[in-house]
Amino acid sequence: MEYRARVFGWKEAIDQWKFLWHELFLLLEKKPMRWLIFLFEPSASVIISYRIDRSGYLLFGESWTALRILLVPLNTFLALLGCRHEICWKAEVGKGLRIIHPTLGAVIHGEAVVGENCVLIGGNCLGGRKPIRRGQLILGDDVVLGIHSCVLGPVRIGNGVQIGAGAVVIHDQEDGAVVVGIPARAIVKRKGNQEMKNERGE
Repeated sequence: MEYRARVFGWKEAIDQWKFLWHELFLLLEKKPMRWLIFLFEPSASVIISYRIDRSGYLLFGESWTALRILLVPLNTFLALLGCRHEICWKAEVGKGLRIIHPTLGAVIHGEAVVGENCVLIGGNCLGGRKPIRRGQLILGDDVVLGIHSCVLGPVRIGNGVQIGAGAVVIHDQEDGAVVVGIPARAIVKRKGNQEMKNERGE
């Protein structure tokens, strides 16, 4: 996923509601009865909170920092339902976000750019080892973060990367890599359609 400048406006704000609808369908797995209790599902609370916050930011720009006080009642209600996260409204997260165990925590830096279909198992942090700017913390599409794993920028993570439980990623990773350890190193790399295992993580 390539860096791009922030874009504000009605279309971008409405897109967040489309993303939210898509993500709720993913969460409820086409089981109609789950819609009756979806607000009591912690994952739903986190995603609702982030997408509404993000939509306001894209609509009002930097003014949203002050205006978001209007969301205090909603966020308080969602917090009571188990919504625990620190996903900044300035972070760009593509459609299809899934957070499997949000009560373990989820942190996403405001300068992060995350592609589509990102999966956070729980207890994950997308942050920085030092102050970072937009474009210095990028995750591609279909990235999966194992439980308690972290990505600390500046760093770029390719498409389809799988990050093992407890790993701390501080180096760029190619598409399709499987990474583990502290600091994380690839144990599986892909070259074209070929998969190459590297038990030393080199």
